[in-house]
Amino acid sequence: MTVMGLLSEGSILEANRLLGLSETPLTSVLEAAAIVRKDDVLIDLLRQGVLGVHALTDMNETAFSEAVQGLPALADGRSDKVRGILKERSGLFAVLVVASLLPWTIRFYRSKGIQESVLAETMSDLLIWMNRYHAEHGVWGLDNLTWLLHHLGGRLFRLGRLQFAHNMSDHDIIVMSHRESGRTLLFSEPGVQYRSDGLVNGTNGIYEAKRCWTSGFHQDDGGFAGYPMIPTGLASQGLIRLSAADWQMAFRRGDPVLDMHIPEGEPLLPEACEESMRRAIAFFDSYFPEKPIKAFVCVSWLLDSQLADIVPATSNITAFQRMLHLFPVLSDERETYIRVFGTDTLDPATARSDTGLRKAIIAFAANGQRLRGGGGLRLIDPVGCK
Repeated sequence: MTVMGLLSEGSILEANRLLGLSETPLTSVLEAAAIVRKDDVLIDLLRQGVLGVHALTDMNETAFSEAVQGLPALADGRSDKVRGILKERSGLFAVLVVASLLPWTIRFYRSKGIQESVLAETMSDLLIWMNRYHAEHGVWGLDNLTWLLHHLGGRLFRLGRLQFAHNMSDHDIIVMSHRESGRTLLFSEPGVQYRSDGLVNGTNGIYEAKRCWTSGFHQDDGGFAGYPMIPTGLASQGLIRLSAADWQMAFRRGDPVLDMHIPEGEPLLPEACEESMRRAIAFFDSYFPEKPIKAFVCVSWLLDSQLADIVPATSNITAFQRMLHLFPVLSDERETYIRVFGTDTLDPATARSDTGLRKAIIAFAANGQRLRGGGGLRLIDPVGCK
């Protein structure tokens, strides 16, 4: 396998069978490939970044991740080498990297017996990010290669409306489950500093010195004692004690999870999200049985409980929040503004107000209030967890 072969028009058209680029961006990719094929400097960059992956004998995501570690820096469209040759097409170099790596991904899927339809579904994210690049720069490209490497390396899969990646939880959350009813309560891990409003100290860049407090969690033969998360995703200062006879620890940091991500482009219908989660459980059980799962976890601007106060009660955002147990995370409003307005700052006087969500956020910000991100967790089997 050679770089010139990977960059041939036929190879790119074959890759697009799974990448799903429409005619206009595909034409731009083909034009960029023609330029790269004639330039030894860019060919050498691709050779450095791509051929090591195709030489791998271990078909696993760890080997892939190690092989592509330096690739985002090599393929950066802002670098002098890439920009000097491709000029306004420099952002397409990362797209060519994606297309060049895809044959390894196809082999990985086949080694696992995963259908190509899942790969096509997963790689549809490329066009989403290319559309965002086009909206920002007026030309086609990709500036988020690091994210797409998770898709190419078999770490992340889109299964319906949502994307999923297996991971070990690194969140400051403990979940207690009632032995009989399966009812669950979320608690903070010990040692987390919260503000008096129940948010992580430092949220929105605001720190409290005198009124902040530090969580604790204690376990002994008689039971458990700690500080719970209330339904609005805030930490409570009210200490709760649970009997070991009635309650058991179902989840804590380091337990295996499916991280959920929400790609742009489609309504976040609750039934579609439920179906995605059902598919994810069956998918990982079938193709990655060596990777147990205890919970779904999501961190997103969509999980700011304040949104439930400014959007309709029947909105998809509110419904998605109700599917999860919310918890606070260190965050600010920038991600919300990027996702909704395309920029990390907001001027209520000049921001676009062409949708109900934008109008609601503008009014919220104009009133001096600040949005944030949030976390959400859903146990896969709360009854019988050990």
